[in-house]
Amino acid sequence: MWRAYLTNFWLMLLTAVSLPYLLLRFRNNKATTQLMHFYALVAQRISGWRFEVGGLENMQTGPAVYVLNHQSSLDGIPLGLLKIPRLAIIGKKEVAYIPFIGWAFYLGGNVLIHRGDGKQARGQLDAGVEAIRVRHVSIAIFPEGSRNRDQEGFLPFKKGGFVMAIDAQVPVVPVVIESYRRLYDKAARKMTSGTLRVQVLPAIPTTGRQRSEAQKLTQQVESLMRETYDRVF
Repeated sequence: MWRAYLTNFWLMLLTAVSLPYLLLRFRNNKATTQLMHFYALVAQRISGWRFEVGGLENMQTGPAVYVLNHQSSLDGIPLGLLKIPRLAIIGKKEVAYIPFIGWAFYLGGNVLIHRGDGKQARGQLDAGVEAIRVRHVSIAIFPEGSRNRDQEGFLPFKKGGFVMAIDAQVPVVPVVIESYRRLYDKAARKMTSGTLRVQVLPAIPTTGRQRSEAQKLTQQVESLMRETYDRVF
């Protein structure tokens, strides 16, 4: 289990050291991409996990919304390895108050939302759309809303990020991460080395779609990711 703690400590250390750099490049999302990629490269060595990423040809050069399943704080490793251009992550507003990690999250130009307040959350989603249009960022979301602590399958998807994609008229790129359960037994507090797979699926365009279609798009992506998870992993 020491590997998990050390991997999380590496994230804390990197965010603390990088704060002056992020302050100088205030809310510049290229910096977020660079730091997340560096974090992931080192974290693979610390954790003993190696991620094999398939479907890299489906990565977008322009703005998009990347949708990933959510298992633990270690999801930052496959996310960083994707090296999404001008990365911005959707997170709960409370994250900003976490020392070092939260401060870096804000300075890096990420999007904070109020999950418990519909009107404020919608306003933050609008801010995300503006970030896509004005700063040309790509957004990464974990639509389950919270970690799937069972580490198997998915929790139901929330539609907020899909509303954002439709409003911004940018493609949705589903990313399916293999369950960590084979290598990470939380109950036994045991983490072992090994290889995990990540699959980037073809982009789903939103051009011409209306906000009223957000729920349909949510269900489409969730079904596609579940089918891929069951078939590939």
